[in-house]
Amino acid sequence: MRLTPIDAPDALDALTQALAVRDAGGVPLILDPRAHVPQGSLAFDLPQDAAWATLTSGTTGAPKIVVRTAASWEAAFGPLNAELGLQPGDGLWMPVHQVSSMALFSAAWAHESGLELIVPQKDPGLDRAAVAHVTPAWLGRMLDLIEAGEPTTVHTVLVGGDHVPEALLVRARQAGLRTITYAGAAELSFVAWDRGDGLRAFDGVSIRTSEGQLWVASPQMALGVLGGTLEHETLEGIEWATVGDRVTEHNGVLEFLGRADGAILTAGATVIPTDVEAIIAQHPGITASLVLGEPDALLGQRVVAWYEGDATIPELRDWVRSRLPKASRPLQWHRVDRLARTASGKIRRVVPEDS
Repeated sequence: MRLTPIDAPDALDALTQALAVRDAGGVPLILDPRAHVPQGSLAFDLPQDAAWATLTSGTTGAPKIVVRTAASWEAAFGPLNAELGLQPGDGLWMPVHQVSSMALFSAAWAHESGLELIVPQKDPGLDRAAVAHVTPAWLGRMLDLIEAGEPTTVHTVLVGGDHVPEALLVRARQAGLRTITYAGAAELSFVAWDRGDGLRAFDGVSIRTSEGQLWVASPQMALGVLGGTLEHETLEGIEWATVGDRVTEHNGVLEFLGRADGAILTAGATVIPTDVEAIIAQHPGITASLVLGEPDALLGQRVVAWYEGDATIPELRDWVRSRLPKASRPLQWHRVDRLARTASGKIRRVVPEDS
């Protein structure tokens, strides 16, 4: 079995094609025109029970592909429908870019549950939906529409992909919306959700921590990651996996502290700083660079870059525009005389003092 690539600029068209491929027994993969996928990945022989494939952030031109079974997503449909009060025929509003795993998951969820998938186009479509599935950035845009007078029938918003600023939650309550936030990953799907009593393990998911790192045992675990790895270990016959999330846990309530590898979670996308630095380093006017995430009220984190060299900031903005997906492009740039190094000569991953 091989992947079936889908290259369609229109979100609804891409998701419709993906569902048709799946109904025919294939494994759809919606491509990102901004990130090249090696042909070797598309020709990879998949396990017979493979059903879905999604891209992770491909910031070096070689995005990773997460492959999973149908059952691994279906495990979440029942708990979600019950908690959100969804019935066949209800509308699910999903504005997130079609390349994201959130978008394809939503399409599969709607398809299998008999929901109407509503992808906003010229008509926002909020008056045809009961529930919205969004990132924090899209929650803000949705609230802008509602506060401007856009008709809506949405009663509950499911928000994932990033930390949700308290100000957005307040606005949602003022708009009469119930908000359920969740934490997860493309490789693990839903890990924990907050239904009003703190961020706790999702139905059917077991969690444990080891040296501050979250490990998950779940029926939603992906089959594997093409071009990457999902760290596994087996304890007393139970398979556990981690994507490197650092957490604290108290009485079953989790607090996420960021990825162990320093990944930046921005507007629902995961950006690996070293991948962005590798692209910046290819510019002839750069001698060294550092990319970090900084807190952002809307995005959760924003991508910020510091660099040594003669290149100008406009030159660098143009350089990354054609080489990185939008989420991975630094929103702020700072030129410094010299980035701090360790004794061994490696750049220290701290905000430069002269920025």
